[in-house]
Amino acid sequence: MVPLQHYAHTLICTLSATSIAALKDAAVISCNRIGCECHVLDDPQYRVVLPLVVIAIATAGALTLGPRTPGSPLMAESAESVGPAGAKQVCVECGSPVSALYAEYGAGHIRLTQCNECKSFADKYVEHDVVIMFIDMLLHKPQVYRHLLVNKLEFRRPLLERHIAKLGILLVLFNVYIDWFRLEEGGRLRGQRELLFGRQLSFAAQYLVILAFSAVDAAAQLGGILLASGIHQRSTRVARRWATVATALIISGFGKVLMILLVIWDYNEAYYPWLLDFLQFTSQSTAVSVLFDTHVVWAGLVVAWCTM
Repeated sequence: MVPLQHYAHTLICTLSATSIAALKDAAVISCNRIGCECHVLDDPQYRVVLPLVVIAIATAGALTLGPRTPGSPLMAESAESVGPAGAKQVCVECGSPVSALYAEYGAGHIRLTQCNECKSFADKYVEHDVVIMFIDMLLHKPQVYRHLLVNKLEFRRPLLERHIAKLGILLVLFNVYIDWFRLEEGGRLRGQRELLFGRQLSFAAQYLVILAFSAVDAAAQLGGILLASGIHQRSTRVARRWATVATALIISGFGKVLMILLVIWDYNEAYYPWLLDFLQFTSQSTAVSVLFDTHVVWAGLVVAWCTM
């Protein structure tokens, strides 16, 4: 799964070569615009595969040494119940289980429940709007991820919730736009007009090809996270909760949307796309750590394992 996602990124760039045979003579392209990764063209024999496999095996070994969290919000659910019926809600501040998030007194009047452990409100985000939650997501606060991934029972169904599925499709479409821009930028630096193996394809054909690779990239990331999480937890039950893990990746994947800013305002500094990639990595690590109730270092290894 790790090499699959790596090659999905690699092919997005190598597709802009004049032909497959020309790959062995392709020069290194230094491309700063939104992280164009055309430098992979200098490795036509894919010599990077062996180091990647070694790193993947070493990371998998480290994950098997990590602490299991059978009492986490995801793993504590029974194997027979993979929906909201077997889910438990927790205090967003300390993670302790609570019986209810609020008590309702009449129509439209609620009172937030107080946590018995930390004496804070069990879930303050019940009364907060989307803007406040998005700001806290940017700040990587685990409380907001506990609210979204644990306490929102509609996000813990066997299948993706409708709005989350739409958001996931939107992120894939954003990724298509970014990858297409990288293709055009790499082709411009090489003085090429044809983007896909030297062929002048129609607009629709180019879009469908890049869309297919972007969909494979998203599926490979989800599969890698599930596999790495299964290794870390030493359990195959993680696969049953693929929809919850996918929801965590989609919600924490807002860094892809911010990539559009690099196109609109024409940022040329090389470190801007790296910063956005790092933002997405840290946000996804925070989401995974909340979902499995584990330290962010182990969650970071899980995320890094599938994004090498």
